[in-house]
Amino acid sequence: AEFPARKDQLVFLINNYDLMLSVMQVRPEPSKEVAGVQELLNKRINEFVDEILLPYFGGMINFVKDAEQGEQRTREGEVVMLVRGFAQDYRKSIDAINGEVMKCFTNFNNGTVILQSALTKMIQYYNRFQKILGQAPYKTMPVRAELVNVHHVMVEVKKYRNQF
Repeated sequence: AEFPARKDQLVFLINNYDLMLSVMQVRPEPSKEVAGVQELLNKRINEFVDEILLPYFGGMINFVKDAEQGEQRTREGEVVMLVRGFAQDYRKSIDAINGEVMKCFTNFNNGTVILQSALTKMIQYYNRFQKILGQAPYKTMPVRAELVNVHHVMVEVKKYRNQF
């Protein structure tokens, strides 16, 4: 069986690397093989985190990446849409991400690590987004007053700290 969607491929790889590690770590002495599989697992987890954030926060992530690479987009309509969309949907998006992670990863420790990585990365992107909007040409836009305070986002994220 093949997994056409990259996210499904990553779930398969992460679950199998995790299973391999649990079997390999029965032996008390560390080995190069364990370190190699752990590195592969970490790479796939990072890739999965990026994949799971894109459907919910892709517009903001792409805006941040473009702005940090020096591309100045002064389209106020786009900024307004991003700010209002985040304010309206971030709670539902966090809940949906939590649900997806719980469904995909049966190892609770691994699932918790993945969920926390995803939520941490989302907060980091949102912080960067707010910082960008604090600079010209965005700092004079009235929609900045509608930005959700990052502490409110962090309170929401903390609700999912020990879901597994």
